[in-house]
Amino acid sequence: MPVLFRADPWDGSLVEVGIGVRALMLCALLSFLVVGVDGEDASATTNPGAARALTAITTADFDVQHPRASFPVEWEQRMGYWPAVVTGPEGKPILIKPDGDCSSFSGDTSYGFDTVCKEHDLSYDVLRYSADIGQPLPAQYRHAADAMFRRELHNQCTNSDVHGLSSANCHFWAESFAVAVDLNSWRQGYRPPVVREPMFRWELMILLFAALYAARCALVWLERDMFAIPRDALRTPIRPMAPPTARPQHASV
Repeated sequence: MPVLFRADPWDGSLVEVGIGVRALMLCALLSFLVVGVDGEDASATTNPGAARALTAITTADFDVQHPRASFPVEWEQRMGYWPAVVTGPEGKPILIKPDGDCSSFSGDTSYGFDTVCKEHDLSYDVLRYSADIGQPLPAQYRHAADAMFRRELHNQCTNSDVHGLSSANCHFWAESFAVAVDLNSWRQGYRPPVVREPMFRWELMILLFAALYAARCALVWLERDMFAIPRDALRTPIRPMAPPTARPQHASV
């Protein structure tokens, strides 16, 4: 009769690999949440000039003949340009950053999102301006800029000459861009956006991830050593039990 053996539970178990992958992802998520995400700035104040400019952009409520009147007088000196007036997706005048663009791997796509991206870039420059003068606008203003971006992207799809599957694809890309912007704003605590993230922050995130994963591996190996079963015991043959023997039958007298 064949001899059966107990399998070694640590020999390439797919379950163990799955647990390791989940632990890897959890360490990465914790590192990102601890180091890569900012909280909202509770000390933010409202600068009247910056607030007026951002409201003019997000509501398209400004003097078309004198658009500069909606911006601080030192805007050009600090930012290097004056906003331009163009026709927006709904056919109304909007304010844009003349040399703005869609900062994505696919550019402005074939659906003409370029103008909307320039409008959003201008709103972000207003937020940066408020930070440069030491009076960063509260989180609600970045929320307003991102809400305008989502609204105008979908307006571009609605008012463009696209139909059927192409229209659905346009709205899909519009929402994808809007979600990406929302996630980045959330990560930065809806503070004024920065052009480039400091490298030390990403380096610290990587170090924290490595430390968390190393600690997890150390705990796993320590647990194995403490509760390890001798390998000889794992290889002890398990012999099947013999079938019960039939009791002899006694003839009745």
